[in-house]
Amino acid sequence: MRSTLLLVILFSVSGTWAEGDNGCANQGLQTKDIWDELKALRDMVVEQRVELRNTKAELQTQRDKVAHLEKENTVMSSRLTATENKVTAITAELEATKAEQQLQKKKVEEAERLISVQAAELAALVSRVTAREEEAQEQKKEVTSLREELDISKTQLQLTKNKLDELEGTIADTPKLAFSAGLTTSGKIGPFNAETPLIYSRVFTNIGGAYNPTTGIFTAPVKGVYYFRFTAFNNKKGEWMAVNLYHNSQRILHNSELANGHAFISNALILQLEQGSVVYMRLQKDCGLYDDPSSLNTFSGFLLFPQLLSRL
Repeated sequence: MRSTLLLVILFSVSGTWAEGDNGCANQGLQTKDIWDELKALRDMVVEQRVELRNTKAELQTQRDKVAHLEKENTVMSSRLTATENKVTAITAELEATKAEQQLQKKKVEEAERLISVQAAELAALVSRVTAREEEAQEQKKEVTSLREELDISKTQLQLTKNKLDELEGTIADTPKLAFSAGLTTSGKIGPFNAETPLIYSRVFTNIGGAYNPTTGIFTAPVKGVYYFRFTAFNNKKGEWMAVNLYHNSQRILHNSELANGHAFISNALILQLEQGSVVYMRLQKDCGLYDDPSSLNTFSGFLLFPQLLSRL
């Protein structure tokens, strides 16, 4: 702008010079001022040129800076592009990760559901196991109690066995006692005017020898329980028959019957005898019997068991 103004001034000065000397005389003072102004303008131009050079240098510096910034921008753009690509990849990876996390979350939820179900089943199983353990403890207690009872039973059984062994030994040592005898074969017996012993002299059996066929008396060799039985017969019509069974001196049993042709009586009883006790039969006075080889009148007895056996 200042260069253009300087050219205009120079052109005006040149036109003034072309008008002749008259102008120079009148305008002498003006020319000096113009030259002063031109000098000032020249100095201004020089200053402007320096300033322009400085401006150009600064502009070049700015251009260099711009170029450098453009290069940096290009590098930054490349980096940004790479970063954007990385961000895109990371975003894609993040999305994939989110999808995988979502899937994992579903799996975890499913696993938690399964764990809850399994926990409930485990709790039920633990409850059942606890119940079984309690039941097993009760059964164990019962088994222990049964074992104790069994041990007691074994002890009692052993004691009983020992007693049985002892009793078996005692029984083995106890004589076997049994007898049976018939009265007579002579026919008519009695009547007598007093009660008369009946002597059963026809011995059929006398194991142990406790019966005496001479006296008609059975003597108990051991204390025990005995069985006795008798039969009686009379065939004389209108005549009484009556027999008595004695234990020692005491009459235990009496049976009688009026004969009407053929009269028959029998009876039996069980007696507990002390060792040495006697049992025998007697005919009632004024009564009669009849016997022959048919053994119509009999007296029998045997040992049921020694009194020791009755203690079991």
